[in-house]
Amino acid sequence: MSWTLNVYFLRRFVANFLATIAVLFALVYLIDMIEVSRRGRFSDAGFSTIAAISALRVPAFIEQAFPFAVLFAAIFTLLSLNRKLELVVARAAGVSVWQILFPFILGSILLGLAATFLYNPLAAFAQARSAGIQTELTGGDTTSGDTRAPFLRQFGEGVDSIIGAKAVSDGGLRLGGVTAYVMAADGTVSQRIDAPSARLDEGVWRIESPIVTRPGFTPDRLPFYDLPTSLRPEYVEQRLADPQAIPIWDLGSKIEVARSLGYNAEAFAMHYNTLIAKPALFVAMTLLAATVAVRFNRTGQSSRTIAGGIAAGFVLYVVTFLAQALGSNSVVPPVVAAWFPVLAAGLFGVTILLHQEDG
Repeated sequence: MSWTLNVYFLRRFVANFLATIAVLFALVYLIDMIEVSRRGRFSDAGFSTIAAISALRVPAFIEQAFPFAVLFAAIFTLLSLNRKLELVVARAAGVSVWQILFPFILGSILLGLAATFLYNPLAAFAQARSAGIQTELTGGDTTSGDTRAPFLRQFGEGVDSIIGAKAVSDGGLRLGGVTAYVMAADGTVSQRIDAPSARLDEGVWRIESPIVTRPGFTPDRLPFYDLPTSLRPEYVEQRLADPQAIPIWDLGSKIEVARSLGYNAEAFAMHYNTLIAKPALFVAMTLLAATVAVRFNRTGQSSRTIAGGIAAGFVLYVVTFLAQALGSNSVVPPVVAAWFPVLAAGLFGVTILLHQEDG
């Protein structure tokens, strides 16, 4: 097949992918902006601030939808080429299904590489920036319904305490939405500390503008509170940070540092391997789309074709999600959890296409 035809197919595929992403971005942005504006804690924020928060949050959501965008783009492109009889003419000229799919597979690989190494760092930066803005506005209360925060036990200078946060930044050096409990010698809580933020200095959390509550006393607001700690920033980030908020360029080093200190870094390793496997996932989605859309369909069959492709992609997405959960919790190695569903789906697509091609 000539390169002119390859470039034509590739251009159509990429254009449909970008159009799908644009529609998803607009839809998710509108829904998220409405949701953010409805939250009571943002009532004092202006429209421009709410719009900025949503705009920074959306890229991370869209990143999760990339595989479906590839699936839809491949299905729509192949159906469009079939309706115009372009694929029929190509097949009649002796072009095999693999030659037809070559530009689609190439486009999937290029889009996967761009999504992993270019888009992901931007989305992670935007997500972290959005969390930072929300922390400044709400004291770290960035959740919509669940107000629970992860807690870490710490001991420093004879003080036993528990600290939790709803946001973490600066490599584990800064917390937002801080809640801490200082324990007495008998194991009871002697103080509760609530603050919008805290920063980790040498062996101490410098908690800013805290409200300190003691049993039987009126809560006191202090300018700052120094809480001794033995925690290291690498451990704090590993336990409290969202792996999706860390760009791929930093994940490798953070995994290595965490493991060298004896910390469990499986969640970060799972996210890293998932990002590395993304080009292969895009190829698998393209092959699944081809199994239902590369053959000529008569009028009225397109709806069943689209439904079949969506169902296949949804099954792959669910299996991938379950595998990620298993990998993050050390049930299976992250490499296996990231690659096995992708390779299995790819082999399934190749098998179906071979059967369709050779009968």
